Amino acid sequence: MCPIAEGDDPVVPSTPRVTMIVRVERRSARDRFTSLELVDLHLDALYQRDARGFVHASRDPGLRPPQFHFVRTPAGNRWLLAASLNPAQRERIASILSAEPLTSDCAAAETHPPQLAALRAAIRQQANPLPEYRGPAFFFPDQITDPTLAMLLVDLNQAPREGPFAWVGAAGEETHPIAIVRLGNGEVASVCYSARSTSEAAEAGVETAETYRGQGYGSEAVCAWAAAVRQRGRVPLYSTNWANIPSRLLARRLGLICYGEDLHLG
Repeated sequence: MCPIAEGDDPVVPSTPRVTMIVRVERRSARDRFTSLELVDLHLDALYQRDARGFVHASRDPGLRPPQFHFVRTPAGNRWLLAASLNPAQRERIASILSAEPLTSDCAAAETHPPQLAALRAAIRQQANPLPEYRGPAFFFPDQITDPTLAMLLVDLNQAPREGPFAWVGAAGEETHPIAIVRLGNGEVASVCYSARSTSEAAEAGVETAETYRGQGYGSEAVCAWAAAVRQRGRVPLYSTNWANIPSRLLARRLGLICYGEDLHLG
């Protein structure tokens, strides 16, 4: 059975992505990708970029892209900058990010944040304070336990027509695979889907109905989704923010492996 979760160059302005590597990573049998390769897959899954490499849109049409997205790992740091920033802003932000040290692991990243005040000042947007996101990014172990309760939703005619998951029936192809946990009473307790994706990787989005939270249904749905993504030749990824304790518990119970920390403003 699927594990149960308790809760559900300074840099010149024209350079949008920077890598600082201080050690060489070697692949092991446990993971097929280095952390920096995972970061690249992660960022590509999240954003669309213009010809210069700057972020101009989120792959989720409902979300505005941030001013920058910074990922710290033990092997190096990478970031993307928004097309909406002016050259001076890009230069200031890149200068700050290029000076950020590597993190030893995810626990250290949580307790030692980057220079947030300096980054906010670099953007110089005072009227509307930019929302902040910080949190761990994970990849799945080689072995994903077979779920016993979740199933793939192949026919959208079988999607719930009312309640919190009524949106599933109108989900686009980019959202697939979609895994659901449908209970004996016919209600859908949890859904896991591709929140943002490319032909190479997909980011998990998981939702559990409030009544059924804390009973492991989210874990079941995530297991089924991740296995289906991998069967299609893509890489399943999972990320959350530090404040989302249920989501972090789910990642722990599934044995997900943290490869870095996300930070973005806006």
